[in-house]
Parts: sequence; C-alpha cells; structure tokens
Amino acid sequence: MYRLVLVAALLCVASCKRTEDEAARARIFSPEQPVGELPEAKETLQAGQLADDPALARRVLHMPRREIDQRIGPHRAQQRVQFAWFRGPGLPDGGSEVSLAEETTLLEAPGDDFSVRLVNDHNQGFELVWVKGEAFVKSLYGAFHKRRTDRTDPLRIREQAMSGLATFDRLARGLKLRNAGETKSEGRRVVRYAVTGFGARAGEKETSDLPTVQYPENRTDPDTARRLEVWEKEEPVSVRGTLVVDAETGAPLACDLQGHFKVPGNAQGPAAELHLHSVLVTTNVGKDPGLKAPQFEPETSVPHAVKDPLRFLGKGPGAGPQVPAGEEPEESEEEEPAPR
Repeated sequence: MYRLVLVAALLCVASCKRTEDEAARARIFSPEQPVGELPEAKETLQAGQLADDPALARRVLHMPRREIDQRIGPHRAQQRVQFAWFRGPGLPDGGSEVSLAEETTLLEAPGDDFSVRLVNDHNQGFELVWVKGEAFVKSLYGAFHKRRTDRTDPLRIREQAMSGLATFDRLARGLKLRNAGETKSEGRRVVRYAVTGFGARAGEKETSDLPTVQYPENRTDPDTARRLEVWEKEEPVSVRGTLVVDAETGAPLACDLQGHFKVPGNAQGPAAELHLHSVLVTTNVGKDPGLKAPQFEPETSVPHAVKDPLRFLGKGPGAGPQVPAGEEPEESEEEEPAPR
C-alpha cells in the first residue's frame, strides 16, 4: 500500500512538473504584451526650470525613449552622431585616429510599437521593427527575419541606438544651461536652452545589469584601454550647443551639441582626445506612422551538424549507428525541418 501511494505521488509530481514546463515554454515563446504606462510618465516636470535644477536637468536629458513615447505620443525622431577619437598625436608613430558618423531614425507608433533604423559611414547598419509583441530584424542590405522574443531585447536596442543626448550629458558631467526663452516648434510650445558650460553635477558611475566584459588573455590593447578610461578619467575641455524641451510634457525634442573631451596620459599610454557632435530632431508629433509587420524570409534549414551536434557526433540520444572512419555518412533525401 505504501509503495502504491509513493508511486502515485511521484507520478503526480512528474505530471505537475511537465505542466509547468509546457506553460513556461508557451510563455517564453509567445508574443510579448505591452507592459502598460510608466508611473514616471505621469510626473509633472517644469520644463522651464532645467537651468536652476541640475537634478531636473539630468531627469530630462536621460529620459528613456519609452517614457518620451508615453509623454508626447507617436512621433519621428532622427539622431545624428559623429565622433573622432585621437590617441597620442605627438607620438613617433603619429598616434592613431578612430572616427565614425551614424544616423538613427526612430518611428514611434501607438501601443508601444516602433521601428529603429541605424546606418553609418562605414556602410554598416541594421533595422528593427517591433509590432504587436513581435520582433523583425535585418541587416542594412539583407532581408527581414523574425526573431524569437527570448533572443532579442528591442527596448534595449532602442535605448542604445538613441542615447546620443544622454551620453553627451554624461561626458560633460552635467550640462550647464541657460534659459533662452519659450517659442513654438511644429505647433507645440517649447523651451529653448543654450549650453553655457559643463560640470553641473559630480561624476557618476555607470550602472548596468550586464555581466562584465571578458577580454582575450584578460587584457585590452592600448587603444581600447584608453577608450574605456573615458568614463572615469575623461575631462571636458569645451562644450557648446542648444537644447529644446517640450513645454507641456518636459520631454527633450531636439539638440545640437558639440564637445571636446580628453583623457590625461599616464605610464601605460599617452593622452587621448575625443571630439563629439550630437544632433537630435523630433517631428510628426501625434501622427501615427502606420507601422506594419514587414515581409520576412522564413528561417533557413539548418544542417544536422549545427542544429544537433551531439547527434551528428553519435553521442546524443537518438544518434544513429557510428560511421567507420574514412567513410562518408549517408545523407537523407529530405532535410529535416529546423525545430521551432
């Protein structure tokens, strides 16, 4: 009797576990649902007080794109960033220079849908469309492919692709602003600010939930090491530009910022300098861009050696008979479909 009860309990546990696994699998691979309104998006911000309140200025300049979307509704935002990084121009080898110019176009639609397209002057880029909880991604010249929601993070990609204003403010250690008056842009009341300096806030440390980057042999090359030091050791030299903030919602709508920054030299490397130009333009506020899921190509069939390496090597469950050395395995007439 005791054994029967034990067997029944084990069967019940196994059945519950199987049900939980199936539910978790369905939840992971199902389209994501909108999270809802952000509480901070309902907070009233005094758009005309940024020059007198550094904390409020940081709150506006680092506002996430999702909050901006919920504050002003559908819109089109275009960002252009150009930078040039110089290391040791006075060195015998002439030092080194790394430069890049990129342009990002963001279309925000109702219901948390959006598309982001990024291209740079090295003939590289990508495009991502997020519609009704489904993600579609393509390279600059490739075709769209549907991405599984457990293998992509569209919201993070959107933030990183449109982070020019927040990055500039952090490099400047807080922009010093001067209220240049209220005007109208695209039919909306806006507050204009002129950038008068830098260092409005104390140094800030980057917070991230990502794991630490692992470099080959646990070290970096001199150029990369100098660029990584920019967050802790960089010193603003000069900044200038303008900023436009929506008077009603406090959301940043436009900017044109230029700055020069440097990292002092040390025993491990010479001094380095960074020149950065960041431009943001927001248009079509309140107009639905009409985003739709794009035409996409189906996933290609994957060879056995890629999709199931253990079975290909004859070490996994369901592996076929071992093929003697020097003989080619027989290929099936039909390729098995890739597992979903």
